[in-house]
Amino acid sequence: MSAPAGAPRPRVRSTPQATRLRPSAACPRPRVRSTPHLPGSFTPSLQDSASSSIPPAPAGSQRPQVPGAPRGRQDAPAAPHPQGSPAALRPQAPAALDLRLAPAALAAWATAWYATAVTGPQAWQRVALQGAAASLVALGLLALAHRFRPPRHRLDPRPGAQDLPAANVGSTTASLLLGVVAVVAMLLVTSAQLAVRQADPLSQAAVNRQPVTVIGTLKQAPLEVVGGHGTVYTEIDVETVDGQPSHLQARVISRGPWQTMRLGEQVRVRTTVQPAGAGERAVCLVRSPQVRSLAPPSGLAGGVERLRGQVRSVLQGLDPPGPDPPAGSRELVLGLALGDDSKLPTGLREDMRTVSLTHLTAVSGQHVAIVLGLVLAALGVLPRPARALAGALVLAALVVLVRPGGSVLRATTMGAVMLLGVLRGRPSVALPALCGGVLVLLLLDPWQARDYGFALSVLATTAILLWSRPVAAWLSVLLPRWLAAATALPLVAQLACAPVLVLLRPQWSPWALVANVLAAPAVALSTVSGLLASLLAPLSGAGAGLAALPALAGCSWIVLVAEGCARLPAASLPWPAGTTGALLLAAVELGAVQAARWGRRWRQRRRRRRQERLWQC
Repeated sequence: MSAPAGAPRPRVRSTPQATRLRPSAACPRPRVRSTPHLPGSFTPSLQDSASSSIPPAPAGSQRPQVPGAPRGRQDAPAAPHPQGSPAALRPQAPAALDLRLAPAALAAWATAWYATAVTGPQAWQRVALQGAAASLVALGLLALAHRFRPPRHRLDPRPGAQDLPAANVGSTTASLLLGVVAVVAMLLVTSAQLAVRQADPLSQAAVNRQPVTVIGTLKQAPLEVVGGHGTVYTEIDVETVDGQPSHLQARVISRGPWQTMRLGEQVRVRTTVQPAGAGERAVCLVRSPQVRSLAPPSGLAGGVERLRGQVRSVLQGLDPPGPDPPAGSRELVLGLALGDDSKLPTGLREDMRTVSLTHLTAVSGQHVAIVLGLVLAALGVLPRPARALAGALVLAALVVLVRPGGSVLRATTMGAVMLLGVLRGRPSVALPALCGGVLVLLLLDPWQARDYGFALSVLATTAILLWSRPVAAWLSVLLPRWLAAATALPLVAQLACAPVLVLLRPQWSPWALVANVLAAPAVALSTVSGLLASLLAPLSGAGAGLAALPALAGCSWIVLVAEGCARLPAASLPWPAGTTGALLLAAVELGAVQAARWGRRWRQRRRRRRQERLWQC
């Protein structure tokens, strides 16, 4: 029907803005049918037609108001979008991280780092005064923090965001207040320990630099210093100083008969002690002393040393089928299972240090996770209290076998938190457990804040908890899923620990990641097999030898990986030393990570635009 004469020109509804795309062979311009608009007529728009087909919501069907959430975000979640649609390609909201204890752990670590370096005759008084001042600040903040406010990160409009009550997540004010309380506690605890150390006769002898006679027990087996031409390093748990009781530690750097002495052996040393550096756990330094062995290892330390000797004898008499294992493989079994690396050849130790494999001989969270996971899985049919008790006994036995150190105590604390979760029937959260373990260990021994092994262990664990899954998802685009997961763990741990390793040794190896990825499959097998051989060694030498065969095969592979990667071109590159080198390497790593994130976002945007064009065609 044609329009009457004199009528205005018909208006044609144009194509919506969202469909105005450039025509191409794959996606030609869509045809839109022109509809004349006559005077007095009504043409419903796309929005009107869509809304008219939706029945009105019944009264009282609105979602109940969530306390603390804005009005505009109370709608019910929409139905899932079709796979491949543009809405399905939008970035999802990340999982919430329980960081309530993170400020307290970081504040306690920084405070312990500072307080343990305070020196002088009135060191503990100064630290105590600072603790009193910090307590006043904590009281002021406590008066201000009278109520919690809901956190902002829970009001995330992206898909996957959860609406959690504020009481379950906490608030920034409460976390900061807990950090101030941790600072106060750390200052007071460190002040008390500094007072005890200054009153000890060993500290007084070190300040006066007077010759004394020290009787003590070897805390660790003597280790040969690389390039020291027979110089060894060890530590002594001092018992008496000129007949007066003492409870401190002394560091020994010397030559002589120290190489033949064993862990737990009682010795008498006649020397002039010197004060150790600021922040050192050992209060004095003993160089070239006159030493005499008083008694072999006895008690618990003696039993552990005899067990290690039995395992060492079993490994030396083991004749596996096939070619002979490479040099150092038998010694590495003890290092991997029990943390005893005192007998490792110097060349193998240097190769492992070059490609960052020395962490394998430091019993830490990885060993505890392997052992505890196997025990809890094997006892899955028992009640929760029985499984928790068995896990506690296994943890205690593991600490006795490997001797408590910084990383071992941290890993044991993490295991204790996990056992508590098993006992209560609630899965433990790894990140709060790590932060809680850091707090407890620093309160027990503030000098761990300056322990490189403790720092490396915490950094590696944190990196694995936070970034192993995202990195595995990124790598799964290029690699098979199982290989991406196996590569992500050593990758994130190596990136987190590299700046600290530069402080210890100003070198960087581009093959460290390759070495860790290649050695990873043999670690769990060698650890479990070595521990089983250690348990069977006092009962049956033949059974222990049979159980040690997988451990010897796995350690042989690790030795081949360490030696092969250490001899590749550019295996060890020089790097600036000190804090400058650590910050430079951290900046390079952050730049590389940010570049990878930008590239991933660019690829996602490009894919989303392509999908939008296909859907609109």
